[in-house]
Amino acid sequence: MYPFVVFLGLALGLVVVLQVIDEVLPLKAPAALTRTIAVVLAAGFAWALDYSVFTAFGQDFRAEWMHPVVTGLALVGGGEFVRSLVSAIGHRAGEPPVEVVPNRTIRAA
Repeated sequence: MYPFVVFLGLALGLVVVLQVIDEVLPLKAPAALTRTIAVVLAAGFAWALDYSVFTAFGQDFRAEWMHPVVTGLALVGGGEFVRSLVSAIGHRAGEPPVEVVPNRTIRAA
């Protein structure tokens, strides 16, 4: 149970760090580039902390370099899953999702 709680804590912490970076930086990057940077940051965090979610669950990889890289992928995926799950639970029935922008028609006078 504790490895899963540590994984969720790190994933949610990573999501918060990425949201802060997104708000602070004046440039808006495409979503694919943002996710790639998120995986690189997560792999860097996992390497700096010497943490592998797979070792915590008793799994091993062929090479040692795979642990931080795949842990970074798992942290980003887990954080995005929890973030979308919370937003889906908080969504009211009958209302459009927050991400959807209503269609505005422009009429000529």
